[in-house]
Amino acid sequence: MAVQTQSPPGAKKPGTKGSRIGRGFTLIVGILCFSLLAYLLFQVVHQFVTPAVSHRLVQLQDIPLPAGFPLSGGKPSLAEEKLLAAGTDPNALTPGVALSQFADGFDFETLDPTLHLLFVNHAGPNPDLMAQAHIGFDQTRDGPFDGNIVVINTLTNTVVGRVNVPQVAGMIYVPQLDKVFAADAQDNYIADINPHTLKVTATIQLQDNESPDAMVYDPDHQRLFVSDPGTPANPITPDNPHGDNNTDRKNENVAVINAVTDKLIQYINLGNVDLLPGEVVHPADKIPLIADTKNPGKLIPKFGHDVGHDQYYNGFIYVTSQILSDGNILDPLFLPPAGTGELFQINAVTMQIVGEIDLPVSCSTPHGFVIDASQHTGYIACTDSAPSDSGRTLFENLARVDLGDPTAMKVIPTDPSKARLEPGPDIVRIDQNPSLHIDVLFVACKAGISIFDITPGKFTKLGDEIVGKGTHTLLVDPSTQLVYLPIITGGRPILRVARYNPNGRSTF
Repeated sequence: MAVQTQSPPGAKKPGTKGSRIGRGFTLIVGILCFSLLAYLLFQVVHQFVTPAVSHRLVQLQDIPLPAGFPLSGGKPSLAEEKLLAAGTDPNALTPGVALSQFADGFDFETLDPTLHLLFVNHAGPNPDLMAQAHIGFDQTRDGPFDGNIVVINTLTNTVVGRVNVPQVAGMIYVPQLDKVFAADAQDNYIADINPHTLKVTATIQLQDNESPDAMVYDPDHQRLFVSDPGTPANPITPDNPHGDNNTDRKNENVAVINAVTDKLIQYINLGNVDLLPGEVVHPADKIPLIADTKNPGKLIPKFGHDVGHDQYYNGFIYVTSQILSDGNILDPLFLPPAGTGELFQINAVTMQIVGEIDLPVSCSTPHGFVIDASQHTGYIACTDSAPSDSGRTLFENLARVDLGDPTAMKVIPTDPSKARLEPGPDIVRIDQNPSLHIDVLFVACKAGISIFDITPGKFTKLGDEIVGKGTHTLLVDPSTQLVYLPIITGGRPILRVARYNPNGRSTF
């Protein structure tokens, strides 16, 4: 007897509409899978056959550097003991170790192009900051021997010597006199160094608490102009909680030195400069004003003016500056009020302040500075930033100033968002070579190198290059276009050598 079967409810018979939809869906999924696989295979093959795009800063070589502490003789200092325990001879020119990944560091560099000698300021840790950090840093033992100048032969890329000047800030080679000048910010003197012997031939002593920093040379009058931002005479430390973090206004100067005789000529004081007519300071800004007894009706910011980097151009010295607020306000988020960044103009002959302009409100604490003489333009690194919830839109950026008419300096309108810098900007330098179509500006920042195209008629940010940590200083050799970047990496000091690639790409 035949048994008759019945399909379950909802079952589709072969050839029905539902089964055709299922086969179509499977076909579509298969096509998508094979397409994805083909795309991935194409990408892999493309990466193999297509040359990689180079960065704008191509790293060429790392030169190991010696430690930042020269052996002082006699009983080793605490820092020397640490280096010796790590197997590093502080006196040797062989590769050394850094005292600390975060505390050790570098500042200015200068180049003697005839001898092919690069002088790199290996400042090492700041003794005052080390003392404040509660790490047992004994200034009476370590202070005098903190840091040195390391000398590299750029033809052989080898370390050939060190100059034992501690805590160097500004440094410059003067070809007209064949001298290297280095500013000892800790001991308040300028060292005159013979580049042939690597010996200090003279010291120009400044007054206490000047803390000399950047410097520039006037070739027309053979004078050295040194920015002295000053340093507190009695700073607050864990052992001195009742100190004062404010610099005396008498120490906020530009020191003028006869570079031939190594004699101090005079100080140009910025600390007692009156408030500009366009500068508005409110009580809430915590910048008290005092009466200028020499100019009735004028007011002086009580804490004076910061003295930033200086440049010489067309008979004048230009200095970046910032009205200072109370240094005893320890709030790390406290910022100077908007519109109190300045650029001073000094007549290099009379050594008198002859001009002064306000910088944009977007430029807070201007510091690093360079002038492109071919375009009569100054480029200034503005170093302050504010958190997004502070109510103030402020970030590190590059400001521009037109210096073509020395009687009428003026700010060049610039969108700060299109001139944004990496965090921690410091040294600003230019790399120019018309035959190689190079006309760029570098801003060395702790977090990276910001690069701008400054070809005449252009001002465009090209991007940022990350070539190591703490890259806040650099030097460009104009004869080779090599870029020298001293950094601490892996607990060791090195000099990273790079070259600008005009066909490369950078990230933002």
